[in-house]
Amino acid sequence: MYKTENLVKEDIGKRVSSLRKRNGMTQENLAELLDCSVKHISHVERGTALLSLEKCIFLSDYFHCSLDYLLRGKDPENVANALPSHIIEILRSKNNAERDLLLAYLNLYSRIRKTSNNEEKS
Repeated sequence: MYKTENLVKEDIGKRVSSLRKRNGMTQENLAELLDCSVKHISHVERGTALLSLEKCIFLSDYFHCSLDYLLRGKDPENVANALPSHIIEILRSKNNAERDLLLAYLNLYSRIRKTSNNEEKS
């Protein structure tokens, strides 16, 4: 089912906001980078306005994400975009204990999933 135009704008706005924040940028920084007003960036992030195609292409290059992710939220080649930002922060952090704990949980999940899949096949 196709989403309404407003929901599409809101989803794009959320991704723009997330990418901006993940990269430590303010709305002012992003507005300057895109040569537009802070008010326009605010409208984009709230889903009441859209960026031009040219600005979307620029953002996808700047943030190293695909246009498919930026516009549709789908990017199978970039797992980082599918993970919550706090998980990315842990993986990138210098806190080895916290990162190791997260990786241990992921390994445990992987073992549980394998066991579950094997039981379903039996």
